[in-house]
Amino acid sequence: MKVFQSKKVELSQRSGLAVQTKAGFGIGQIAGQLFRDAPSLLLLFYLTSILGIEPALAGAVIFIPKVLFGAGFDLTVGLVSDRYAARFARRRWLLVGAVTAPFAMLGAFTVPEGSQFLQLAWVFISFSFYMAVFSTFSVPYLAQFAEMTDSPAERTELMAWKHGFTGVGILLGSAGTPVLIHFLGGGRSAYIWSIGVIGLICSAALLIAWHSAGKIPDRKNSARPLELKELLKVFSDRRFVILCLSAIIMTVAAGISYASFAFFVTFAMERNDAFVQIGILSTIMAIVVMVGAPTWVYVAKWLGKKRTYIFAATCHGLTLICFGMFADSPVYFAYIMVGLLALFNSGWGLIILSLLSDAIARSREERGENRAGAYSAVWSIIEKAGIAAGGTLVVGGILSYTGFDTESAKQGIAQSAEAIQGIVLSYAYLPGVAKLVAALLIWMFLPDDEQIIEGADGVTDDV
Repeated sequence: MKVFQSKKVELSQRSGLAVQTKAGFGIGQIAGQLFRDAPSLLLLFYLTSILGIEPALAGAVIFIPKVLFGAGFDLTVGLVSDRYAARFARRRWLLVGAVTAPFAMLGAFTVPEGSQFLQLAWVFISFSFYMAVFSTFSVPYLAQFAEMTDSPAERTELMAWKHGFTGVGILLGSAGTPVLIHFLGGGRSAYIWSIGVIGLICSAALLIAWHSAGKIPDRKNSARPLELKELLKVFSDRRFVILCLSAIIMTVAAGISYASFAFFVTFAMERNDAFVQIGILSTIMAIVVMVGAPTWVYVAKWLGKKRTYIFAATCHGLTLICFGMFADSPVYFAYIMVGLLALFNSGWGLIILSLLSDAIARSREERGENRAGAYSAVWSIIEKAGIAAGGTLVVGGILSYTGFDTESAKQGIAQSAEAIQGIVLSYAYLPGVAKLVAALLIWMFLPDDEQIIEGADGVTDDV
């Protein structure tokens, strides 16, 4: 009885966060979204269609640092942030990211004139630095969501704030940046000026999140010494393994779609005003994500987190396939499609992160060790490696195999029918099927949601 009462006291202390604290910390997601979107949406297109680098080479030179170095940086930050959390609070990593973000953004796009070898070497080195900066704030930021509250319901609300600001990041990055590039002339300098602005926005968002995190007491850290074998222990958590497998499928699919989006609008939809339309389509997606995030909180309370994920992921996959089948339809059809895509993406994206936070919290309670950094490092590696594999190797390989002509792209000449089919395959069909597979995986192997009872005092207890 005393143990139960003490647990309720601890839970009550870790619940009921102020709205301004949730919102302020959620703003940090803007930086995470912009860091994810800039290379995923723009870099491959920039290197091929603006600089004229062959797609497979451009994809490979992004993929290697994003996966190999990105994984190493994530592991290091995750383990170090666990081990030294008492000396260097997780929120301070956000400050490091805020200082270095603009330099990382600019470095990846300020590719100098010269031989293709020089350009590829520049991208390789500058993008490695980019991934290091991304790790300094993305891993500790995600880890803190599992430490801010012990209420599963409140963790879903926190993820709704995070996902809402994902919409803001989409609005600024996927919508605003292409439009700004278009109005600045669409050349190299247009990309560099636009990316510089994005870098400053990242700094501001991380500073706000860092300040808001200071209002939350740091959780006592009980992780063991800094050893790589400690990281492997997270894979003994069956729920976490299932979530990771679904995340691998989803992030590869997301990377494929993101990297193909500009190609899809330009060549499959045959839009001369492609970057303006990308701005409009991304604005629609951003608004729907922001509006839809709170809705999925209530859907999850009604259906449960597992069923909500299955429903949203399945609908997302079917909508993508439908969009690909009718790519040449009038533009208003595309507006409807991206609105539905954003709605369903908001659902499964919010829920999967809420399930991740639940798994981290459950592990902490059962094992008595706070390994939020290790869990978050593995998750971050999956997200970055999956998006890199899908958005560089897969897309670059498909475009090269189906005959995408970079010289024609630079001159504004239409692509062959085979190349357009490859673009549609990349943007719609492959990611659509992948989302159906991820939904099936969760349905078959993830244990059902635990029963949750909300007490009169607002404390959440597992039954």
